[in-house]
Amino acid sequence: LCAGGLCLWLVLWLVVVKPGGVRACPRLCVCYPTPMTVSCQSQNITIVPAGVPYNSQRVFLQNNRITELRTDSFGFETQVLWLYGNNITWIEGGAFSNLRVLEELDLGDNPLQRLEGGAFRGLEKLQSLHMHRCKLATLPHDLFHKLYSLQFLYLQDNQLHFLQDDLFSDLVNLTHLFLHGNRIRALSENVFRGLVNLDRLLIHDNRVRQVHRKAFRDLGRLTILYLFNNSLSELPGQVMKDTHGIQFLRLNGNPWSCGCEARALWEWFREARISSSELTCTSPSQRRGQDLRFLRELDFAFCPLPDPGSLAGSTTTTFSTKTR
Repeated sequence: LCAGGLCLWLVLWLVVVKPGGVRACPRLCVCYPTPMTVSCQSQNITIVPAGVPYNSQRVFLQNNRITELRTDSFGFETQVLWLYGNNITWIEGGAFSNLRVLEELDLGDNPLQRLEGGAFRGLEKLQSLHMHRCKLATLPHDLFHKLYSLQFLYLQDNQLHFLQDDLFSDLVNLTHLFLHGNRIRALSENVFRGLVNLDRLLIHDNRVRQVHRKAFRDLGRLTILYLFNNSLSELPGQVMKDTHGIQFLRLNGNPWSCGCEARALWEWFREARISSSELTCTSPSQRRGQDLRFLRELDFAFCPLPDPGSLAGSTTTTFSTKTR
């Protein structure tokens, strides 16, 4: 029992005066206390709701009609933020800069088309980033700058046709990189530089015609590589020698040329102990339909020996000196 309005004053102190007092749940949302969760999915809202409690650890805003993200839209303690399935076309530079403890960000299925270089500035705790089916054609060179904690990066089913050198160089802890379903035509010498802990690389269903012989030189820990359904007719001898830990390899669905240019890859398969798809030859005509892996040494009897310099091993870095 309360006397003289004591209960009323106690309630006012708890809600207004006491630091960290309870904040009301935003309209059209449902809130849960442990962990503090704000769930506003599938409500046809067009902007990030006002009044999201700053101590919210999980914020679910997927399957709405949100069109843009601005700074100060989210609280400081958010660890999981789902925004997939909206109509987001613009993200203000630094929109997530206050989210210093964010671990998972899902922006998939949004018509982003392009991103600013500072879009993910400050997300040094981020572990998982989803940007699948966002109609992205290019990525700024500094988009992933200082995302040292990132482990999973989903970029599949976009419209990417080119990957800049050192685009992923800060992602020293990345283990999974999904690039399938794009329009990538070439893999340059430094495109994967710095990915010393990468375990899984999926680049299938692209238009890759050329792979630089040193493109995989930092991928010594890679165990799964998918390059099927591209436009590859050959692979340089060195390119697979750098993937010391490879266990599963899919190269089917490419127009393999099985003349002398195939010798280095054939020799690599003779020594490799991996699970691999077939590599069906499309040329020359007498080998059409054969599997490159099972050609005979006699098939290369009249081929010149490869230049030793082109097959020289390269050192694969297994750790990074980058600091946070």
